[in-house]
Amino acid sequence: MIAAISMMRRRADISLDQFRRHWLDPHGVMTAELPGVRYYIQSHCLDAPGTNALARDLAIDGFPELWFDSIEARRIAYTSPRIAECNIDSEQFVGSVSRLVTEPQVIVDGSAADAAKVVLLAIGPRDPGWPDRLHARVMPMQGLVGYVRHTLLEQAAAPASKIPELKVQVAGIAEVSFESEATLLEHASALAGPDPDAGRTAIYRVHDYKLV
Repeated sequence: MIAAISMMRRRADISLDQFRRHWLDPHGVMTAELPGVRYYIQSHCLDAPGTNALARDLAIDGFPELWFDSIEARRIAYTSPRIAECNIDSEQFVGSVSRLVTEPQVIVDGSAADAAKVVLLAIGPRDPGWPDRLHARVMPMQGLVGYVRHTLLEQAAAPASKIPELKVQVAGIAEVSFESEATLLEHASALAGPDPDAGRTAIYRVHDYKLV
């Protein structure tokens, strides 16, 4: 399985509410019709407990995530007429974007709809050891109800898009969910880890909308 995950900032001239509404509909409806999409969620970043200072400084507003069966299936989707329409529509609400391509691995499946979810970004040069270090911290945590580990394959500008590239270099990415906000906050420091990981791990509290 191959995942395409974007990091998006909204246009400076629109509100967060406008950004979220347009992203869901019409943009989300259009994106869900890309050929070969097996899974599509929008993770909307929240100003909520669990989001750390680094995440706030980076000011990312959302993470769309699409899974495909293979690199070839993703290529077909991203050269289709529908993606051309999506790229044009993106200009209406997205100010800058960067695309991550990963191999996702579902380690813990079955997070509840009301789970407290975070997206973790390790910022900086590619670090193949970061997923292993995070894995060792996450697995013993009580109240863990969802965990997707990603192997980062590449990072680039969104293909065939006129939107400026978001210049945030990513070393690693993961998704972790807990049974409650209280449980998440108990583990917040451990999620970031000891230095040097602690100083470069952005933690985003998110709300997911599953479209496929």
